[in-house]
Amino acid sequence: MTTTPSTGRKGTAAAQGGVAPGAAPYLPPTKAQRRPWLVGLGVSLAIIGGLASWYYASTVGNTDTVLVVSGDVTRGEVIGTDDLTTLEIASGQTTTAFQASNSRDVIGQVALVDLPEGSLLTHENLGDGLAVDRGKSIVGVALAPSQMPSFPLSAGDEVRLVDTPIAQGDPPDATPSTFRAVVFTTKYDEASSRWIVDLLVTSSQAADIAARSATGRIALILDSAE
Repeated sequence: MTTTPSTGRKGTAAAQGGVAPGAAPYLPPTKAQRRPWLVGLGVSLAIIGGLASWYYASTVGNTDTVLVVSGDVTRGEVIGTDDLTTLEIASGQTTTAFQASNSRDVIGQVALVDLPEGSLLTHENLGDGLAVDRGKSIVGVALAPSQMPSFPLSAGDEVRLVDTPIAQGDPPDATPSTFRAVVFTTKYDEASSRWIVDLLVTSSQAADIAARSATGRIALILDSAE
């Protein structure tokens, strides 16, 4: 008689979900824990980056071309083509500077103040001419470097004009006549190597100063502003 081995009711360990001898234990996968604050931070950074890119593109990409002076321009000078150059500025700025497209409106205008190189040209510092108060006159005086201080003159400086003796003459015995004036504009004339100084004077003295200027026997003194 043949006998069949019995496997038992429970069967093998593998069939019952157990762990076979020598096999690694089975571990169920763990669930990743979500962190909402990290997600929110990422979204915020993305929004900030987008806004920064938009601002850069909108401010740097949009510019206006305005007019500036290419060199120093003194008060009273007439603006010419050679005095102009351009500058790019960000759009949206509050400024009264002339646009480059309006250069024709600037040429021929008069500088109302001293304009250092690179100054914006605006409706405030340019005009049709310099205003002169009632009772005042402008007298032009041509002076050699030896007849005036080497210190640069500026519009508004208070000066005195003094009678001088003839060349190689003796100094006067009495105090020479003097006239008070205010510098209006200055310009160097390369052809004559002289400074042309426009002076604002009392109208009653304008003729006397003009006559003395014509003789060349005059000197200019710069007084303290205090």
